[in-house]
Amino acid sequence: MVELSAQPELSRRERKKERTRGEIYDAAMRLFARNGFDGVTIAEICEEADVGRGTFFLHFPHKASLLHEFNARVAEDFRADRDARRGTAPISARAELQALVESMASALESQREIMAAMLAEYFSTPAVVSAPTLEGDALPTLVTRIIEAGQARGEFSASVDARLAAASFFGTAAAILSGRVFAPDEISPQEVRRQFLRLMFQGLAPASD
Repeated sequence: MVELSAQPELSRRERKKERTRGEIYDAAMRLFARNGFDGVTIAEICEEADVGRGTFFLHFPHKASLLHEFNARVAEDFRADRDARRGTAPISARAELQALVESMASALESQREIMAAMLAEYFSTPAVVSAPTLEGDALPTLVTRIIEAGQARGEFSASVDARLAAASFFGTAAAILSGRVFAPDEISPQEVRRQFLRLMFQGLAPASD
């Protein structure tokens, strides 16, 4: 099984900060589910979460920055699932990435429209893209570590930097999720994931099967 770094234990202050951050995110997602991403203001999120605007901006510089919390949650859920599988047969880096894609797809399935709108605003707001956070880096860092482990074990070519491979992974995923690749319902989600994983693992080389 690919070994990934354990998360450091948080102080009381850090735990409180995480709770507040989570409460803001949960409040925002409730509102988005009712009114859509574009139909909700930061002021309304603050009222729903019972926090001041200053507290919101402390955690999320922009509304689209809520995507960072989604990243952090998917990464944490994946780590928890990985830890629960410890002791079973070793899992390859490729299988780890496939499992992560399935986890991401599952997390997105019930809120696809919200996440597509959030991604569209995220990539159209340069200040958000150029201001990475620890939370926003959670998934890219996770994928980078998996790829590095796969390279060390000879599962992946070491001729491409793991950070570039991870950036390609997320750039492609974001393009798909934001609707810039396929029209709605053009192909099934399962086929999208199949093509995505084939592109990640084999590039444009002719299929061998």
